Amino acid sequence: MSQKELTIGSMTVFVSQPYKVPQVTELIGRNEELELITAAWLAGPGQLPLAPLLLGEPGVGKNRVVHEVARRTGKDLFIYQGHEDVTAEDLACAVRFSDKSDRKMDYVVSPLVTAMIKGGICFIDEIAKIRPRALALLVSVLDERRYIDSTLLGERIVAHEGFRFVAATNTADLEGNAMPEFLRSRMRPVIPVGYPPREEIDSIVRSLYPRLNEHTGKLLDLFWLEWERNGQSTPPTPRDAIYVFNLALSLADFESLGGLRAMSADGEPFRVDQPGSASSLKESHLKRAMRELLPVSRENRP
Repeated sequence: MSQKELTIGSMTVFVSQPYKVPQVTELIGRNEELELITAAWLAGPGQLPLAPLLLGEPGVGKNRVVHEVARRTGKDLFIYQGHEDVTAEDLACAVRFSDKSDRKMDYVVSPLVTAMIKGGICFIDEIAKIRPRALALLVSVLDERRYIDSTLLGERIVAHEGFRFVAATNTADLEGNAMPEFLRSRMRPVIPVGYPPREEIDSIVRSLYPRLNEHTGKLLDLFWLEWERNGQSTPPTPRDAIYVFNLALSLADFESLGGLRAMSADGEPFRVDQPGSASSLKESHLKRAMRELLPVSRENRP
């Protein structure tokens, strides 16, 4: 039997594969969030691990925090992406036609069930997008029972003692009590993930783009000036800053590689996978990146 298969009761099933957290730069800030999640997962005598819910705007770094907790705890991370079409059985098991001659169907257990069996972390992203009828399946997982009943498998899966659960949702998706109370009462603590301060945004950019070298400070000042001038109603998120500097560097690289002249119809194909060669990023590249990526406020429209 391959490592992707295991036996549950009398059934042979395929398991979901963990997300391999990439080796990226060190997480900047978010120490309070890391502390709360990790503390909530500790389970002493007579204690059950809690199921934290991360709450914040898109792009502030909720997923990045979960990835970092998984990395620091050394546990496998299984991710389930929430959306409105998820059914209760989707959260447990799926079925597909088999390519093996000795059986017609394959059963594939979800990231949730795989984490329960293997003692890993299940992270449900955008959990508030899932309909209440499907979320009801989580009730027995997140209280003292810690099991799940699968109709397709005809089996009860009891969670390994090392199993841990965390979820995240955007603030807007939780407005109007979108998530049923029977689940919200089991998902605690609710951990707000707010906009990081300017110094943390600056540190993220410096750590991700060392090629900016001595020009980083000047470019960051320009980024903040243009953000305010553009009339944005909220502070930038790490995702906003990363996308802006990514595009600005790409524009500089495209220019240094010959730009449109290098894409002439009679020339060699322009390889978009070639490494960038720009020695520096100009202010014009950063300003254009912000124009292309950020919505212009009504007050600043021409």
